[in-house]
Amino acid sequence: MKYHRFIIALLTIAISGIVQAQQSLDDAQLGLDKSSVFDTPTPQAFSHAVLDPEDSDALPRSFPGAPPQVPHEIESMLPIVTDDNQCLECHDKPKHIGKKSSTRSPMPESHYAIKGENKKEWRMAGARFTCTQCHVPQADVGTLVDNTFEAAE
Repeated sequence: MKYHRFIIALLTIAISGIVQAQQSLDDAQLGLDKSSVFDTPTPQAFSHAVLDPEDSDALPRSFPGAPPQVPHEIESMLPIVTDDNQCLECHDKPKHIGKKSSTRSPMPESHYAIKGENKKEWRMAGARFTCTQCHVPQADVGTLVDNTFEAAE
């Protein structure tokens, strides 16, 4: 007899939980996009900057220590592979590390595997050849949500 009451109580709790779950949220209230999850989204068209690398200026960093953004087009440089990385033509300048440059930014020392005792032979570290893993071209688009991020100093 005690077990029957216990089972009835459990079933009542389970059923009321299911009913509450069904009534709690409409699919249009989920996520950042307030349309139905069953709609096919049509995002706004955008384009990346089409500046030639010679004509572009450095972009501000999102926060201290953030990787630099790419201020020029990269479509003609893709795909970036170990045998053909066109980024290196302008940014592989180990002699300019730490020096103020009016044009291209040299890759930092952390992107190199230094060979030789006197640091005479610099070569890009194998794990760093996929530049667009961290460095991305910017598109002129609005923000999806406001950002209040502040980097710790």
